[in-house]
Amino acid sequence: MIGKPTLTGMLLGYYLLCPRKAWLSQRGLWMEQESQAVQLGRLLDERSYQRASKQLDLEVELPEGTHLRGRIDWAELQQGVLHETKKGRACEEAHKWQLRFYLWLLKLCGVQAPGGGPFTGLLNYPRLRQTVAVELRPTEEQQLQQYLHQLHQLLLVSRPPARCTRRSFCKKCAFEELCYG
Repeated sequence: MIGKPTLTGMLLGYYLLCPRKAWLSQRGLWMEQESQAVQLGRLLDERSYQRASKQLDLEVELPEGTHLRGRIDWAELQQGVLHETKKGRACEEAHKWQLRFYLWLLKLCGVQAPGGGPFTGLLNYPRLRQTVAVELRPTEEQQLQQYLHQLHQLLLVSRPPARCTRRSFCKKCAFEELCYG
């Protein structure tokens, strides 16, 4: 058993796609260095939106001691917009929750958009030339907190969860060989 794990936006996204991937990643098993899809995604992030403010780091410790951390891809601070850059829309729902996590971190830090309102988010898919607007509504904030509680509980167990039923995006996952090889 480990101590209190740090919950990140990326880990939340992994959890929503595949709890096993989240558990393995949190324990330091990183398969991404071998994945061409992940390397392409990093290159896309580095080359897209080069004039924008890049990688803003946020950290919050909740009153019960849970540590939250996020790395925002880029932001338009004067417009109150956070951006997350993704390669494709196959995992869009997980991408939205990852961005909502970052919007929640800003809220927890007391950061507001110019004019005093909350920040909004945009998922950017540069290869597709598409963007998707993302907001953090109260019901989504409650769901986010439930997801984070479930993720936290998962990370405390000593054995990894069973592998998921193989899905189409498993073929592109860096853990595919570990789970199904």
